[in-house]
Amino acid sequence: MKQWIIFIVSFMSFLAIVLTILILILGNSPFSNAENKAIAQVKDENRLTEINRSYVYSNKQKSVTVIGTDEEGQLKAVFVPIDGEEMAETSLEGKITPKQARGIALDGMDVKEVLHTKLGIEDNNVVWEVVFLTKNYKLNYVYISADDGSVWKRILNL
Repeated sequence: MKQWIIFIVSFMSFLAIVLTILILILGNSPFSNAENKAIAQVKDENRLTEINRSYVYSNKQKSVTVIGTDEEGQLKAVFVPIDGEEMAETSLEGKITPKQARGIALDGMDVKEVLHTKLGIEDNNVVWEVVFLTKNYKLNYVYISADDGSVWKRILNL
């Protein structure tokens, strides 16, 4: 009887691990597919020669932000809308860095954990979205203009 209990517990543990991995892979695949499609589109149009990073940015219009260098060696960001609209791009030379944006957004806040810092377009402005939790576990979004470092919008204590 003891062997059956060990077998059942082992099997259920294995099944739980496999299901968790499967759910994580299947749940992330739409984002991965969108990123891969955007990277291919950016490369096909010769917007960037080297890709450093990419991620999905969600706002009114979902897009994939692809960051890399162009053929002249300048750091640029290309914004590829998921719905197939025209791409936009901006040079990141002389703009606020992600580290600077976090510093501006978190100044005077009681921060427990920074969840992410992403570059995107909001109302035709290039902004850094800084998302973090406060020590009392409240979710906060602060949008920092990539051009001048001003606070564009704050959504606090969700």
